[in-house]
Amino acid sequence: MADEVPTLSLGDWLALDPPERARHLFESVRRAGASTHGDWIGDVRALPSGPGPLAGIPFSVKDNIDVGGIATTAGSRLLDDRPAEVDAGVVSALRGAGAVVVGKTNLHELAFGITSDNKAFGPVRNPADPTRSAGGSSGGSAVGVALGVVPFGLGTDTGGSTTIPAGFCGVVGFRPTTGRYAGDGLVNLSTSRDTVGVHARTVRDVRVVDQVLTREPTDRTPPADLAGLRVGLPRGRFEDLDPEVAEVVDAAVAAVERAGARLVEVDAGEDLARAAGPGSGLVLFEAPRLLARRVSAPVADWPRLIASPDVRDIVRAMSSAPTTVEAYEAARAARRALQDTYAALRTRVDVLLCPTSPVPPPLLGENDVITHNGREVPVFTTVTRNVEPGTVAGVPMLSLPAGTTRGGLPVGVCLEGHAFGDARLLHVGEAVQAVLDGLG
Repeated sequence: MADEVPTLSLGDWLALDPPERARHLFESVRRAGASTHGDWIGDVRALPSGPGPLAGIPFSVKDNIDVGGIATTAGSRLLDDRPAEVDAGVVSALRGAGAVVVGKTNLHELAFGITSDNKAFGPVRNPADPTRSAGGSSGGSAVGVALGVVPFGLGTDTGGSTTIPAGFCGVVGFRPTTGRYAGDGLVNLSTSRDTVGVHARTVRDVRVVDQVLTREPTDRTPPADLAGLRVGLPRGRFEDLDPEVAEVVDAAVAAVERAGARLVEVDAGEDLARAAGPGSGLVLFEAPRLLARRVSAPVADWPRLIASPDVRDIVRAMSSAPTTVEAYEAARAARRALQDTYAALRTRVDVLLCPTSPVPPPLLGENDVITHNGREVPVFTTVTRNVEPGTVAGVPMLSLPAGTTRGGLPVGVCLEGHAFGDARLLHVGEAVQAVLDGLG
């Protein structure tokens, strides 16, 4: 991150006059093309857009979201290379506001993982340490924002694919309530869990993008006052943390309390267990049916066309031992029970807060197991443990930079709101980010 070019937030871009925006847009395209972090797929170029409040402001699009005229690969050779005919709804909305697509960002192959160690297009490298993972599956989206190439990027989130890269790369990552954003034009894994997400430098920037995507009236409400805010701390999500992650998170929690928030220890019941198995059951039943809409090759040929071993194994398992209808219905029932748990928390807390991930970014190549607190543990379930419940329940989630380990690796904290309480969560998140920024 030694580039001398200033890093601009979306708020900074909005303050520029048109000639300055044009100059910085040219620089964004140059920097994207010169990136060595594996965060872009294909040609980088500015796709023209018309006038509007975001006119001339660049953004990136994860390559499982359609941009008209560009092939959507989902980071895999499995998909056809025919260009998409039209923009996905979310891309169309942003281009309609004048924003400019500068390119498609790399991801974990087929969005089926959390390291973005992609064997088809190359790994996405962490901006703080290129030997480490940027998180996934929306790793390229987070990296482009972290490096200052674009002020915001579109990712997707099934089970932490926006929040985890945000935590690992030191940016803001927003997963809205499932169903809040248009869902057309995506390479989907799960109708139950998928949503488009947003990476940006600040929560205020996310609010601007959110208003464009939802067409809600411009919200000029100032950030929330944390005094008296009831912040729930789910007990299970603070257990078995990496010591350096725990140190950063403890400081963040203490700062939020000093700012006037009231901490409430929460027993969320079987939230982690209900999310882990049933959450996978939803995806493994829905994914093969959804991918078949995008893939022309016979299902038997899919493993041969997938480059990443971990993704190949998942696809083979979906074919050889498909999730039964009975297991799928049980997963749906578990999801409803988890949603009931979240609904019951409405009377006790305003938001939940926990570490985005229990561990720092793993080294590239550590796709199966990592050493954590003296023992070998599976990468996927360990990294996603804390964000899994919210993604299964479909509530809005916001990962914020909380600090770094002693070695400079970013650590995030995740806020969760109540279903369709997105605007409230973003207001709270803006105030919490101001407090956490003060720790630096």
